[in-house]
Order: sequence, then structure tokens, then C-alpha cells
Amino acid sequence: MSWMDVELEGKKIRVAVVRDGNGVWVGWNGMGCPVRPELAERSTGESADRELRAPMTGKVVKVATTAGAAVRAGQILVVLEAMKMEYRLVAPRDGTVVDVGCKEGDRVDLGQIVVRLSP
Repeated sequence: MSWMDVELEGKKIRVAVVRDGNGVWVGWNGMGCPVRPELAERSTGESADRELRAPMTGKVVKVATTAGAAVRAGQILVVLEAMKMEYRLVAPRDGTVVDVGCKEGDRVDLGQIVVRLSP
């Protein structure tokens, strides 16, 4: 993993960058997204509001949801610990949890799907 400083809306932020076989993953502010040639024209990606992905490699310290649970936008679903910091992964929208792809104590990699919401 490497780090890059970028300017977004006049603010400088630090983002994590990891290459995989299909492109790169960029993680920041508890979120992550793929950057691939075929996705470059789409600003959000069709699965962006259905798949909650790890914003960086870390350890799962808390899973606060289960499959079938109704969730609200902004609700904490998973808490990761990385580099002695906690990252709270929250629901991007109201919905129902379809699948939880991790459990407490698991190690997750940047871009790994940790929770899927119904479409």
C-alpha cells in the first residue's frame, strides 16, 4: 500500500492506494473505490451503494450487523482497526443487509467486500 496526498474541494487529504490485477483501489475517509479503465467514465459505479468495501487493509474489531437486518444511512456496520486507528464503515443508504463477508478478528484487504446491501 502506498499513500498519496490529493486536493479535494480546496482541502488536502491523504488517500491509500493499492494496485491489484485489474487496476487500483483508492481508500479515504472510511470508504474505498476501484479505479479501472472501464469504470473511469462512471463517477459512482453501479455497485457503489450496494457493496461496502474495506477502505484499507486492517483487522475487523466489530461487526454491528447481520444478514437480513434493516439499516439506515450512516449507521455503523463494521469497525476496522488499521495503523492504530479505528475506521467506522457506515451504510451508504437505507436498505437491508444481504451478506456480511467478515467476522470479528478477521483480517481484510483494501477493496474486500465486507457488507452487501439489497439493490
